[in-house]
Amino acid sequence: MNEPHLKKQNEKKDKMKTIRLYYIMAVTTVGFLCLSAGMIGCKQENETVARTGTEQQVDDALTEQVKTAFGNSPAFKFPDVQVVAFKGKVQLNGFVSSEDQKSSAESIAKGIPGVVEVENNISLKN
Repeated sequence: MNEPHLKKQNEKKDKMKTIRLYYIMAVTTVGFLCLSAGMIGCKQENETVARTGTEQQVDDALTEQVKTAFGNSPAFKFPDVQVVAFKGKVQLNGFVSSEDQKSSAESIAKGIPGVVEVENNISLKN
C-alpha cells in the first residue's frame, strides 16, 4: 500500500533534482556568457594599432602635403592648425578665425591624393 506513495515521492524528488540541475546549468551558462562578452570588447591599454614602415612613410608624406597645401592657400593661412595622418585618414586640430577657414581647411585636405577621410576637429577662435 505504501508503494504508490513512495513512488510519487521518488518521482517528485527526481523532478526537483532535474529542475535544480537545469537551474545550475542556466546560471553557469549566463555567467560564462557575461564574462565572455565583457572580455571580447576589451582592448589592452598597451595594445597599439601597428603601421608598416611604408604606411608610416605614406602618412608622413600626406601630412606634409596637407601642410604645404595650407601654406600655399592664397586666401587663408593656417598657422594654428595641426595635421596628423594615419592610414590615409587625416585629422585636423587647432583653431581658425572663421567657419569659412574651417571649411576651407577641410576641403584642401580632402583634395590631396591619397587622403581617404578627413576628421575636422578645428575650433573657432573667440
